[in-house]
Amino acid sequence: MAEVYPNDNELLNLQTDDETGVEYIATGQAPYYLQFRKLLYRLLLSARRANDLRVYDEGGLDIGVKSGKFWWGTQLVNYTGSTGNTLEDDKPGIYLYLTSAGALVTNEYSGFPDMATTPHVRLAIVTTSNGDITSIEDCRVFMRIG
Repeated sequence: MAEVYPNDNELLNLQTDDETGVEYIATGQAPYYLQFRKLLYRLLLSARRANDLRVYDEGGLDIGVKSGKFWWGTQLVNYTGSTGNTLEDDKPGIYLYLTSAGALVTNEYSGFPDMATTPHVRLAIVTTSNGDITSIEDCRVFMRIG
């Protein structure tokens, strides 16, 4: 699906993104490479929290989970991240989640547990086939904690 952009004149006159606060490089700024690095730095600061608790493919059947924090009621839980988590092969759905204590669960195959009986933080649904990860569906957007 193609993006819809403002017209060229509007794009050239943008100064700040209203939603994120990230500043655009002003036309004619020099040295441009320094301005570009500043823009990149601002973008990375803006995106940093989006990386919390993200599940990623490490090759083969291994996944990693980025470090991050989440509130469980009034308690802040810190997950330090993990690597080398080997998943079962040939599974149409592996439901990855963190327990309220911050323990990673990688062996749930029928669905996420009921929140009423097993409170948890949903991370991802992973599909594996022929010794490899074929998809990772990010479920962090559906977080319901405590």
